Parts: sequence; C-alpha cells; structure tokens
Amino acid sequence: MPNVMAIGTNFPRRINNYVSAMAYSSDVNYNGATRVNFGAPLAANATQLLNAVSVAAGASLDLSAVPAIADPFGRNIVLVAGGAMATAAIVYGWDYLGQPIAEQFTMNGTTPVIGNKCFKALNYVSYTATATTLSIGTGVKLGLPYKTVRVGYEIANGAVVAAGTLQPPSLVDPQTNTTTDPRGSYTTTTTMNGANIISASCDCVNDVNTSNHGGLHGLQQAAA
Repeated sequence: MPNVMAIGTNFPRRINNYVSAMAYSSDVNYNGATRVNFGAPLAANATQLLNAVSVAAGASLDLSAVPAIADPFGRNIVLVAGGAMATAAIVYGWDYLGQPIAEQFTMNGTTPVIGNKCFKALNYVSYTATATTLSIGTGVKLGLPYKTVRVGYEIANGAVVAAGTLQPPSLVDPQTNTTTDPRGSYTTTTTMNGANIISASCDCVNDVNTSNHGGLHGLQQAAA
C-alpha cells in the first residue's frame, strides 16, 4: 500500500530543499505510487493574498509580508488589475521546497489572469504599466510534492471519488517564467471549501533527461 505524504512535513521558508535528479523518497513506493494529502483547501479567491493595492507606474511591489499560501505544496496564483494594465508582470517567490520561482503574466485589464506555477510564498512583483491597483489571489490548481504523471482516484472525506484534472509536469529544460509547473498541478473533483478533506492517489516518476536533470522533484524552477 502506498505511503501517505504528510501535511506536517517541515520545509522552512527560503531554505532550498530541492534535490536534483532525486531518485527515492520514503513517501513514494518503489513503483512510484504515493497518496498525496492536500488537507482542506480553501476555495479559489482572486483577492485572497492582495486586495486592490495601489501600484505606481512601471515599478515593483514588495510582497514579502503576504502570508504564505496554506496549501502544503503550494498553489497557482491569479492576478487582476484594477484598470487598463495590458503589459507583462512577473511574480517572484518560492515553491514548497524553498526554490526561487518566477512566473510571467500578461495582464488583461480587469480580467483575471490565471497562473500555472505553484507558489508557496511570494517575494515581489515587477511590472511595466500605468498606475492602477493590483490584486493577487489563488486559483484551483494545487501543487504536487513530486513529478506526477497520473492521478488514479481522489479521496474526499474518506470516500473514493473520480480523479480530477492533472496538469502534466513541464519537461522544458531549462524552465522559463512562462512554462508550467515542473511537477505538475492538480485540480480536484471535490469542491474546495475549507471543509472537505481531500487527498489523491498519484503515480510519480523519478526519470531524468539526457542532461541528468529531473528526478522526483522535477526540473529546477525558473528563478527569473
């Protein structure tokens, strides 16, 4: 029976625990199977992390005081401008391992822009735009602890339900600030509402590419 990935695993903020070409973990069975516990994820919220904060033209905004994202392996983020911001914005932060991570968003005025990388904590956002307001929130894609290629089923409040949607891990090497997450991400079947306790049966792989990059932790995140 696969081991259970515990929520309480300690990955201190800003200490990089990424292991290149990682081959083994006690959380992963010899055949790659593991059960990933997401806890009780909150519903997606486009203003959860930052709510309509004024930003100056063509500058950057410090996000280091924004609380860490509660989901154990991070989550994708959503950016929303309060005006006609239509240029690039790059968010810098860390993943659940403490790896520096950067993701570029092409802003679309007041339309939410959905990210694909799973952040655990934010550092700052840089942008080239006219003065406006900026909100940052969480999306529906949950981070994964290891490079995941299949989700067999989901467990909600102790009952087995159909698997949700897996965004496959990005194999682009080196990663960029526009690639998807190198471990993949997972969107649940069960409603995320802060009460439903959700886990999933995942198949993970430790393969590496011809440059010996990859492993269970996936490729190294893009930091710029």
